[in-house]
Amino acid sequence: MSSLNKTKLYEASKRLEKHLKERENEYIIYKQFHILIGTFNVNNRQAPSNTLLDEWFNRVTDNGNKRSSNPDIIAVGFQEIDTSSGAYIYDDKRKEDEWELIVRKTIKNCYKTKNDNDKFQLLNRIRLMGILLFVYVRASHMEKCTLVSRASVPTGFMGIAGNKGGVGISFRFYETNICFVNCHFASGDGQTQRRNEDYQTIESRMAFTDAPTYSFKDYIWYTPTTPGSSAPNVQASSIPTRWWKINDHDIVFWFGDMNYRISQTNEQVRKALNELSTVPLHEKDQLRCEMKLNNVFTNYHEPPIDFMPTYKFDSNTDVYDTSEKLRTPSWTDRILYHTKRSMVRYINNELELQSIQPIHYSCAKTIRFSDHRPVSGLYLVAIKYKYDDKCLNRIREELIREFDREENDSIPTIDVYPRPPAILFNNIRYLDKVSYSLLIKNIGECSCTFSIYSSSAFEPTRPIKVKQLSDEPFFDCLTFTPNPPYILQINEEQHIDISFQMKSQYSWLFGKQLNEILILHVENGADTFITLDITLDMGPFGLSFNQFPPTLFDSEKRQYIYSIDKNTSSERIIEMKNDPPALYISLIDCLKERNDLNLLNIFNSDVQDAIDLIPIRNQIYEHNYNFQNYSSVHLFMILLHLLQSLPEPLISRDIQDKIFLGNNTTSNRSYQLPSGSSIQSHIPNENSSQQQHMAKAVGFIIEQLQPKQRNLFFRFLLLLQKSWPTSEQIKRNDNDTQQSILNVCIDVLALSILHAHANRNQRHNFLLACLNDEKKKNFK
Repeated sequence: MSSLNKTKLYEASKRLEKHLKERENEYIIYKQFHILIGTFNVNNRQAPSNTLLDEWFNRVTDNGNKRSSNPDIIAVGFQEIDTSSGAYIYDDKRKEDEWELIVRKTIKNCYKTKNDNDKFQLLNRIRLMGILLFVYVRASHMEKCTLVSRASVPTGFMGIAGNKGGVGISFRFYETNICFVNCHFASGDGQTQRRNEDYQTIESRMAFTDAPTYSFKDYIWYTPTTPGSSAPNVQASSIPTRWWKINDHDIVFWFGDMNYRISQTNEQVRKALNELSTVPLHEKDQLRCEMKLNNVFTNYHEPPIDFMPTYKFDSNTDVYDTSEKLRTPSWTDRILYHTKRSMVRYINNELELQSIQPIHYSCAKTIRFSDHRPVSGLYLVAIKYKYDDKCLNRIREELIREFDREENDSIPTIDVYPRPPAILFNNIRYLDKVSYSLLIKNIGECSCTFSIYSSSAFEPTRPIKVKQLSDEPFFDCLTFTPNPPYILQINEEQHIDISFQMKSQYSWLFGKQLNEILILHVENGADTFITLDITLDMGPFGLSFNQFPPTLFDSEKRQYIYSIDKNTSSERIIEMKNDPPALYISLIDCLKERNDLNLLNIFNSDVQDAIDLIPIRNQIYEHNYNFQNYSSVHLFMILLHLLQSLPEPLISRDIQDKIFLGNNTTSNRSYQLPSGSSIQSHIPNENSSQQQHMAKAVGFIIEQLQPKQRNLFFRFLLLLQKSWPTSEQIKRNDNDTQQSILNVCIDVLALSILHAHANRNQRHNFLLACLNDEKKKNFK
């Protein structure tokens, strides 16, 4: 078959699929099921012993003595289950298991039954650091849960730390594709844009597959595996057949600690709450304001809020925050939902119902051990229960005959402005973020659906896979606001911002010209080609050590030379062939000389939000290494960026493989994937032999490193040892916020040395092994 015929066949099948979807009400038999959603930020607290969370669930499902609203599916999301330092060092499942036990006991106590089919079973669970999601299904429905998949997306510090982000579980329930997403967005009263970006990142990056995935990093790096998972193995092949985005699902419940605040002064908010006047506060709720502007959660819905703000309380009281920070009470904990079809025909098409009907939306007032109140919601959801095959076949035949008559009619047509669309980004440097705006108008006689793809990944005869797009470096650095796909009705228009920012892992591309073509693909219509030309300025970011100028040393002044003085005698200048580039030496020496590096302060979110690295970056591009006018925070952060942008990690990938994958020095541990298949991990067991193994690894590295890398490794290590928090500092700052900051610190420092080649356990174990014994003990 020719490629042209293949394209026509593919487009025809897509068109038929789309029109069948539009007429689902005619051949789908719907049945209503109850779904219970719960979200709770536990603030690193454990529920008091012998305590169940009955009010959390009963608050929305208890209907007097009848208990008629018992759920069929329960999705429970936690945030901050473990913000201790240990959570960043080991994938310790003890807290995860403890919370699962509490939830399981609570469910059993709330929904008592002697019938095994009415009992709940854990379908799947997923954890990203302190963010945890459980999904339970009644036993009678388990065999109808297929295509089970899970995913996680970190959005924390520099987009790599898992202290913030989202986790999701996707599955097909009867014939309906359902997705549950639990999230924890950026905190802070003035961080609305950061929260919006967290949403955009999760929405665009989270992807599920309808077949088992056997990728080690997919399930170990940020997502600990779950031994004994009850998720069914629905595919025999290990090759994913399709990737699903969040909004590809029929129904989405998105919940968690979204951290949106009330945009009024603390005094005004507390005064309104004392007067029980919450309606005016709803108008100032940041989440609702951003949703009205279509900045986040487009086409998502939330029931009216008739409960008091759920954050922030003094623990074990009903009193809002009285600490020094005196945080403004806010509705940070939310449950939103999205459905592709708002109304469905029910019972022989004689009755029209909402696809999702909120029944209760409330918070549990008596669960007070955290600084948040748990929020729960109960929803009556119309599920595609089964197909009427006879009706489906009839509609399919009707559509095929109709398509034959209208083959050239009602072809989707769009106009794109500017015309022709040509994206030109010149002189892009590391950390630069640039944007280009498009305006798309539907000028045809029918609605149209379109997306933007990389030309190298696009073939019109097959679906585009999310993973293939992320394999394209330039495309992985593009963000689209709002996220595709886009649907336009007749005469509607859509503004799209296309932004580019080079990621550190692709910094080796600097100094090159990127010439690519994006395809604005219109389903069943004509495609538009968008040229993309990016000129990346050569600079120190992305350079290997051998690409830097020689490192020079003034033998008379006994100091490194960062700029050549014409009066300097050439006899005094020595080339230091075994030393790293002068830029790295200058930054580290300046930090050592100041001796004021405070790691607990540097990784504080308020400090990170206020820092601007563009001026010091520009100075480095100009080869000016006089950093006296910059703070130690600026110097240290630009040093981390330099390390993370190295084409090869400071500890090379080959050396890491020898350390972490050597069967003679580590013990294999087996983990279970959601499909039930096992994989082998070479993470050392958390016992005394682990410390010995890592100590040997450090000695091994010293022998294996090249001279320049070895030199810089020790310089950087000594700087960290000198700056690492003392036992007194840790005790003095022994609170959840400081522990969380220390967690981020460990994550980023380990990634700076090793990049993402090894998994998180290995990176963190290695970093701590590099610190002296006393400071390791203080840390632990």
